[in-house]
Amino acid sequence: MRSKDPLARWGKKLLARKGSLKLAVAAVARKLTVAIWYLLNGKWTPLEELDERLALKLGKIITQVGAAGLKKINKTRQQLREQSDQLLKSGRVYLLDPDKKLPAKSALPRTTPAQPHWLAS
Repeated sequence: MRSKDPLARWGKKLLARKGSLKLAVAAVARKLTVAIWYLLNGKWTPLEELDERLALKLGKIITQVGAAGLKKINKTRQQLREQSDQLLKSGRVYLLDPDKKLPAKSALPRTTPAQPHWLAS
């Protein structure tokens, strides 16, 4: 609600129309939840171009890599940016397998808690 994102602008308009901050926040949260549900079910549209915010975030990440990090991976800043752009646009495909069974956690032995020092004799 505090950003200039289109979803935040929509939430602000809803707030102005309805007059309830809690309602607007809940509506924005619901929209985010639905978007995540679509992503988890593989119903997403691929990224075609990086918007200004994403490009800025990518630049900050590359800055954190620093000159030593760039030298270590043997890339220039421009090469790393182009590679990152390409990776973001090609994306990864994550499949959510609802039938996947996780192994059971092994039971940890129960230990008795130590007595506080004031109870020790």
